[in-house]
Amino acid sequence: MSIYQTIGSQALAADTRFDTALDCNAIVSLDSPASAVMHGFHQVPPQLIDTSTSVNDALLIMEQTHMRISFVVDKQKNMLGIISKARLTSSYVLRVSAKKGINRSEMSVADVMIPLSSLNSVNELTLRTARVGDIMKSMEAAGHEHLLVVSQIPARVCGYFDLIDISRMTGKVMNQYKPAGSFSEIVDSLWHHAEI
Repeated sequence: MSIYQTIGSQALAADTRFDTALDCNAIVSLDSPASAVMHGFHQVPPQLIDTSTSVNDALLIMEQTHMRISFVVDKQKNMLGIISKARLTSSYVLRVSAKKGINRSEMSVADVMIPLSSLNSVNELTLRTARVGDIMKSMEAAGHEHLLVVSQIPARVCGYFDLIDISRMTGKVMNQYKPAGSFSEIVDSLWHHAEI
């Protein structure tokens, strides 16, 4: 049987700041371990948004919870994709609205989410030796804004990388143009990059 002891605690000073990785003055280096910029679900559980949530409600939820991305799930909590605040506030939503012939107020996150089939992942074991620069280069080369992290056994999404967050933490300007197969895809990529 273990014996536990009390630890000393003290009152919080009045001038104490709330310090997060994005707010602190310490810059993460490209040579830092990749885990330094990973959003791990063991630290902060993922925010889940139901597939039928309207785009306006999803944006409000994300603003109120200060989350930049949410995972879109069905009624059984099966993951269908992700939605980002950047996407919800971009012209992408208006283009989808015009294409489908419906008003923004009638659109759900299912209409504009990034589906699972468009997301890539990396096994958490590869992160043991990966550096921040490796993750950033991989995401830039593939044109991905997000990279999911999957646990070994059982295979489950246990975290993710966000290219914008990595850029902010490292102070390095990102190069995130998606590979395009047509002129319209090039225009979409340029517009999206400018709006992020």
